[in-house]
Amino acid sequence: MVKWSFNSLLLSKLTDVLDLSSNEIANRCKLSQTTLCHYLKGEVEMPVQALMQICNALRMPTRYFLSVNNRHVIPTRETATIEADRWKPITWSLDAVELTFGDGEGKIYWKDVASIMGLTPQKPHERFLLRTRFPINSFLLTCSHFNLSPFIFLKDENQPADIGKAKRQTATSSSTPAKPRTAPSYAELTRRIDLLEHDIADLKQRFTTLLHRQEELTKRVNVNIQNVQSSHIGIDHIGIAADERPDAQKSE
Repeated sequence: MVKWSFNSLLLSKLTDVLDLSSNEIANRCKLSQTTLCHYLKGEVEMPVQALMQICNALRMPTRYFLSVNNRHVIPTRETATIEADRWKPITWSLDAVELTFGDGEGKIYWKDVASIMGLTPQKPHERFLLRTRFPINSFLLTCSHFNLSPFIFLKDENQPADIGKAKRQTATSSSTPAKPRTAPSYAELTRRIDLLEHDIADLKQRFTTLLHRQEELTKRVNVNIQNVQSSHIGIDHIGIAADERPDAQKSE
């Protein structure tokens, strides 16, 4: 079972990683400096809404902040952000929320989500619709408990920038002698494993969602067949109508 956690260490080092002051970061993210400082110092838990706002403003993939099995990655200044022409805005999928949770068969009941969050049954739905403040740790706890990838709901197609950068660096001029390759560091290997586990968890959830949709479609087809079979329109009624027509002609 995958355990998701928030990379609070990266958040606390954000000014150093980006080489920006907290005031500059706050301005870019359209947050008050006081609010941002509370987040950076861990004095106030960041909500999902603020994470999306910060990552979109700074062009940082959310994958840096959402860690698998406590394997936290601290990117360098060169790899922390993505170029503007490659950046894709991070969004929240309300459709995924309604497909995953609810009273339908194969879905996760809201009352069970409320039990994990320690809330009344009505509040988790409001949180997942982002109508109320959604603490990031509450979100990740729910995902971990029900074996869900956060990226089912958090739509972020941005991959860490150093992958593309490494590919571009291999395209050197033929006149330049090739530099000997060095083995990737432990931190780099850990980061790659983390990305693969993110993708695997996302694919597993998409597969589960497709199975649920197939089951619902099969049930609907079966119900329609039963309705047709139990309807009053049948051969017997047609036969009765045919028998009655000669009598009607005789009476005439």
